[in-house]
Amino acid sequence: MSPGQASARPRTNRLAGLARRGGSFLLDWMVWGYVAYGVMYLLNHYWYTRLPEHWYDTLRLPSWGWPVVVLATLEMAVWTRSLGRSLGQRAVGVALGPAAGGRLGLGRRVLRGILWHVTLPLAPVWIAQGGEPYHDRLSGSGLRPVVPDPERPARRALLTQWGIVSVLLGLLTLWVGWLIVGINIQVLIRRAPQAGRIWRDMLRPDFRYFTAPDPVFELRALRYSILDLTVVTVFMALVATVLGAAVAFPLSFFGARNVMGFGPVGWVTYAVVRGFFNVFRSIETIIWASIFAIWVGYGTVLAGILALTVHTVAALGKLYSEQVEGVAPGPLEAVWAAGGSRVQVVRHAVIPQVLPSFWAFTLYRWDINVRMSTVIALVGGGGIGDMLFYYKNQGDWPKVGAVVMVIVAVVWAMDYLSGRLRERIA
Repeated sequence: MSPGQASARPRTNRLAGLARRGGSFLLDWMVWGYVAYGVMYLLNHYWYTRLPEHWYDTLRLPSWGWPVVVLATLEMAVWTRSLGRSLGQRAVGVALGPAAGGRLGLGRRVLRGILWHVTLPLAPVWIAQGGEPYHDRLSGSGLRPVVPDPERPARRALLTQWGIVSVLLGLLTLWVGWLIVGINIQVLIRRAPQAGRIWRDMLRPDFRYFTAPDPVFELRALRYSILDLTVVTVFMALVATVLGAAVAFPLSFFGARNVMGFGPVGWVTYAVVRGFFNVFRSIETIIWASIFAIWVGYGTVLAGILALTVHTVAALGKLYSEQVEGVAPGPLEAVWAAGGSRVQVVRHAVIPQVLPSFWAFTLYRWDINVRMSTVIALVGGGGIGDMLFYYKNQGDWPKVGAVVMVIVAVVWAMDYLSGRLRERIA
């Protein structure tokens, strides 16, 4: 190891330690800021006579209120970090302990919290020196990585500080979320008879047009029966899955770090492909169906196929690339050592490891596309969903029940079939 490398390693360790310390402190401060918001929202909801128009209006404070909230949350972050193991410390895997041997008692913890306020203006000095913070040095404490001891029984999480804070955060989130969403249990109970009537009608399905076309659809140029549109839906999902998998397969290798992470061009390619997967996957299929329905025609099967294909490429590409990144490195290193090119590494070391998983993901995606193809008919994607939403809009619940039961049967059969195939592939 050269002298330059030796000096760079301690500097890197100092920067990593500083990043862990700063990141955990920021996380603790954000936690107590979130608690402050939740408390203010509950006060506005239950005790103030004039409720805010929107949930985010709760954060409107007078000019003197913001400094109070900032300082109060900062104080809570400091003291939770000094008196116990905070949620931020737990997140980065560190805990406050004694600088030397022994036990860090309550007195030294309180001293650390007090000294933090005194030594805060000197933070640039100890950061430049690369040592421990002054409040840690003077109190004889410090943040140390936590190494699990298998022989020592683990404490129950609910009895720790970070466990209690986590539970309180969860309860506060559920409480505030319940009020923001405005869930009304009374309406759910009061209107139960109307829902019961719909369920009774759907459980008496009308299979009159299971094989014979419904004459009503002749006015809409849809001379199909339930069985006809079911077959169309299954093949629409199949075509979209095959096309999506064919495109996602080669792209997945360009979106894997262990294949492309060797030089600037590789990293740029990886970032672009992963960005494509994330952006196109985040746009729901129903949005793609709306776009393609305007493009190629409302209610056409092609619109549904294109929408499902675009989303399938992004979804399968992400799953495929993550599977490529999880392969065993031994075969890759062997092909590299033998002088193989990147293409040869992929062909001989990566594909044999990931191919069974690729098949399993593809079959599962076909199952998903069958279910999604029912929903995209709402915006003109075609398939059995077109008939389902027509009957629903007419309030013909027995026929809706017939279509739903056929869809359930198809999804059930495909789930069983794909499950058996995945078992054989694995």
